[in-house]
Amino acid sequence: MIMMKNAAILSEEYFVSYFRLLMNTRGCTVEQAYQLTVEQIFEGDINLFGEDTKKNFKLAYQAIKGN
Repeated sequence: MIMMKNAAILSEEYFVSYFRLLMNTRGCTVEQAYQLTVEQIFEGDINLFGEDTKKNFKLAYQAIKGN
């Protein structure tokens, strides 16, 4: 579990990098990387860090999914 207390808004670029890291190190699909991110960073609650971070997460998912 990753602890992020008092975190600023996490950027789209942050999530794109995180997805790539998961896919490269774990050999998983983009869908699996999405689910792992929800579990590990958001602790299962995509709303945990607010609307801006949620929006950036979804934008990153769409960006990486298109590649």
